[in-house]
Amino acid sequence: MQIKEIKHHQLYAYINSQEYKHSAHIAISKQRAMSHIRNPRAKADDLVLVLFYVEKEMVAYLGVFADDLHFSTGIEHVGWLSCMWVNPIMRGKGVAKTLINTVFKAWGYKILVTEFTPAAEGLYKRTGQFIDLAKPKGVRGYLRLNSAYLLSKKDSKWNKWKWLLNCIDMTFNIPNALRLKLKSINCPTFEYISEIDEETWDFVEKHKSKELMNRNMKDLQWLANNPWLISSGIKDHTASRYNFSSTDKSFVFLNVKIYDNEMQLSGFLILSIRNKNIKIPYAYYKKGTEESVMKVVYKHMLELKLNMLTIFHSALVKQVKTKPSPFFLKRDFKRHYIIGKALREQMEATPDFTIQDGDADAAFT
Repeated sequence: MQIKEIKHHQLYAYINSQEYKHSAHIAISKQRAMSHIRNPRAKADDLVLVLFYVEKEMVAYLGVFADDLHFSTGIEHVGWLSCMWVNPIMRGKGVAKTLINTVFKAWGYKILVTEFTPAAEGLYKRTGQFIDLAKPKGVRGYLRLNSAYLLSKKDSKWNKWKWLLNCIDMTFNIPNALRLKLKSINCPTFEYISEIDEETWDFVEKHKSKELMNRNMKDLQWLANNPWLISSGIKDHTASRYNFSSTDKSFVFLNVKIYDNEMQLSGFLILSIRNKNIKIPYAYYKKGTEESVMKVVYKHMLELKLNMLTIFHSALVKQVKTKPSPFFLKRDFKRHYIIGKALREQMEATPDFTIQDGDADAAFT
């Protein structure tokens, strides 16, 4: 048994090493690694990967995403547990616990996690090192039926029934297309920007609301320019060896400025669109303009023939749930954030904070 720790300043060498090129499994995709390397919040000595070897073969790994939390007591440098894989032949042997303990010690227990599976949640609870940070309530709106995609992602056993699910989707979506043609969206004026300009950033700063991650302009621009997924329907050599997503049929970020009738800026959104599904990682807008914001989102969904929206922004969630929308179905969703006990005092001193949908690593995939 051997543990190998890779720090931020060693990451570039790892993805260009002979080991990386020839290994049956890799701990990070090159696209994802370059995003980590460019992370403006990362520090040279941050532990970003822990690799577990048995007889010179990597059988498990754990990734960490560096970030800063802005508490009332000051800024704390933290790590998010980002991805963990253990070879099935090694499960039940305490490997995951070893990986987590290694990260705990390296980061002084200043660790957070979100979007974990029930099995992973049980593991985190057993460490006794985590407490709840937040449990935001979200909503998922379905514009078109896409069960073949959703069920196969949830459980690979559905892959053998994909043909049948595609038939069900098609049967539903033909009459549903007629319903959607009747939907008319009186959308406000909007425009795309490739870079966040000064006007936009001035607007963002005026409409922030005590964000715990408190992204600055450089952070948001880095996010938009460094996605973890490459748009391609074909798996390359990296994707075939990586146990998490590195490619998909399509993945794009859109920076969207929204204007009122006087052509004054009233909102700014960063939208992520992955394989016909849309999210709103970051949203800043004038209070009372939630309807206009959602009209812009609905316009994108209808014109681009998207299938599904998932959001956790509380005011926008309320807008979707209580006002008319083009969805044929809406479902409540929850997200759970946990934080290391080492940060309990700072958290308790900061009772009033917000978390954007794209915080942690949620925006990147």
